[in-house]
Amino acid sequence: MPTWLWVFLAGGTGAVARYLLSSFIDGVVASRFPHAGVLLVNLLGCLLIGVFSAWLTDTTTRAAVLTGLLGGFTTYSAFALVTHDLVTSGRWSLFVAQVTIHLLGGLACAALGLWIGRLLRG
Repeated sequence: MPTWLWVFLAGGTGAVARYLLSSFIDGVVASRFPHAGVLLVNLLGCLLIGVFSAWLTDTTTRAAVLTGLLGGFTTYSAFALVTHDLVTSGRWSLFVAQVTIHLLGGLACAALGLWIGRLLRG
């Protein structure tokens, strides 16, 4: 099967996984932390992209997982939209928390993921 088809199939899978996980998390904590599902998906996506980028060596598998699965799973565009909502609604403390956790947490998760991926690879 061509690489582009693997990316296509994995992308759909990642998008469905994002929807299910984000919806579940938002349903549990939305009243205390709006858009927590987007935050969790982005942090988990950063962790996983670190793990898989350090661990996977086959180019087709890397394309399917990094571009397809995790590209469909992560939600940076959704992050931008919900962050804009926090700004326009004047929820400044949540805005600062959202941006800080996304950026610093994402960097930390990606670094941790790279470390885990390198351990798995040996």
